Amino acid sequence: MTLRFKISVLLFFFALSLTAQENIFPYREGNLWGLCDENAKVLVAPKYDAIKKDRTKGTTFFEASLENSSGVYIGSKNVIPVEFQKLQYVSTNLIIAVKKGVDKKEINYLYNTKGELLINQPLSYLKGIKGNDKRYDTTFIIGFYIKDLEGRESLVNLDYYNDNKLSYVLKDVFSIELDNKKSKEELAIAYVKQTATSAVETKYFKVEGSQIILLDNKKDSQYIQENTGPKKKKEGYNNYEDNIAVPNIDSEMVVEEPRGYSGTGSGSGDGPGRGKSNRKTPKGTSYYKYALKDNQIEVEVSNNVTKNKKTVKLPVKADKIEVFKTIGVITEDKPDSDSIQTYFNYIIYQKKNKFGLVYQFPFQKSVEYDFLEPMKSEKKYDSGSKNYFKVGMLDKKTKIMKYGVIDVNHTFILPAEYDEIKMGYTITSSFKEQVFLVKKNNLFGLVSEKKEIKLPIEFDSIEFNPENQGFLRVKKGNQHSAYISYYSNSDYILTLLPMYYPYPVREIKYSISSGKKGISLLEAIEYIALEDENKNFKGYANPNGTLYFKD
Repeated sequence: MTLRFKISVLLFFFALSLTAQENIFPYREGNLWGLCDENAKVLVAPKYDAIKKDRTKGTTFFEASLENSSGVYIGSKNVIPVEFQKLQYVSTNLIIAVKKGVDKKEINYLYNTKGELLINQPLSYLKGIKGNDKRYDTTFIIGFYIKDLEGRESLVNLDYYNDNKLSYVLKDVFSIELDNKKSKEELAIAYVKQTATSAVETKYFKVEGSQIILLDNKKDSQYIQENTGPKKKKEGYNNYEDNIAVPNIDSEMVVEEPRGYSGTGSGSGDGPGRGKSNRKTPKGTSYYKYALKDNQIEVEVSNNVTKNKKTVKLPVKADKIEVFKTIGVITEDKPDSDSIQTYFNYIIYQKKNKFGLVYQFPFQKSVEYDFLEPMKSEKKYDSGSKNYFKVGMLDKKTKIMKYGVIDVNHTFILPAEYDEIKMGYTITSSFKEQVFLVKKNNLFGLVSEKKEIKLPIEFDSIEFNPENQGFLRVKKGNQHSAYISYYSNSDYILTLLPMYYPYPVREIKYSISSGKKGISLLEAIEYIALEDENKNFKGYANPNGTLYFKD
């Protein structure tokens, strides 16, 4: 049984490289959009409903839309008219533009990113064909199956390695059908009819490099014979592999959204039980249970091999206890291996209005505080694995609580002098140290676990962007800026944007390049997107403070 050509296409957004081209930005005036240069000089008068800037590496590709039509600008040049209902971006520099004809049927056109029409006729059907080049994680487009408005079908080769030049493999035939059962990676078998009344011809194809090659039945008979018939059984498999057609035209493909750099933040740290540790490995597995009996904290330790059982009493009295796990360690009724020598569990106890913390054997009497709780990172993904605790001390005269940070040994990381403290404000992709948001006298700042001032306590707010935790939004009075990291001289530099804006920062697009040394912040940033107080997109700006919009 034969199947009709079923071709789907892997869609890519452009991945244009940064060049010496002029920097162009979407420019808004009221509700209409145009384009401007980096000095806010208008290059394309605002006349569109929207202009979408490509989010990949390129700086000069834009999709403009007006009512239900779209087109493409490269820089300030309109390379594809704003008259299409759909644009599909194929490979790295091809566009399928679709509009509806008088009969409401779709008409397809194939452009390159220079705005050149590659197939000089409208098409009723246009789909890409995947290649099988194993050098690529995702197979690329090597050709197109097309049908013109009269119903004539063609197979077009796209030479990936030769500036994507097009050439016809089959042109203007009545029908092309692929035998998916007999086709395989080495050879594709298709049945072609030249006209409605013609006899069916069997055609053989192979792929060399990125080209679809039509074989001659006589000249290539030996190759055809060697690559037809059942596939040989591969070692290590019990069954024959499914035949895969070349060109690969049967698999459903998905649109792959472009990826851009907006800053990252991840890493690791040392926690209890890591690095230098004297922890003894018990024979078998030890289990432990916690209990509060007659205001005495007890820990029962049992072993599943030695069957030993021992109860240890802590040298503190308590009204209430809470047992919780350390970072990276499971705490349940029967957790992983542990022993009486070292406990990687913490017990916070309450005695009247005081709170204490005990950790590891031999248990010591705890320092007691007016407030104590384990700290959790405010960052969605924070691989720092140190255990810190927020402690509070109440001023007896003013009745005001001041907060600080301690570690498991009750060493103060930050003194108890702040109105509020939160953890997890590291924004570099390489986790080096934990950073705390501190509040004092209704102003905010950032202080590291090494007591280094990252941002002075002079801001009205410092917060993560809910949509992007790669930078921090800061506010001083009615002005807004952002605290970001960028890559320079093989390291990440943390800094504020050089300017403040009248609106909150929504997004920052900047380039990270290990090949460039000493790159400045102004060189790294491509654009800054702003939003209003209701989180509606406002427009673009540059790092020098220039706004690319007018209300």
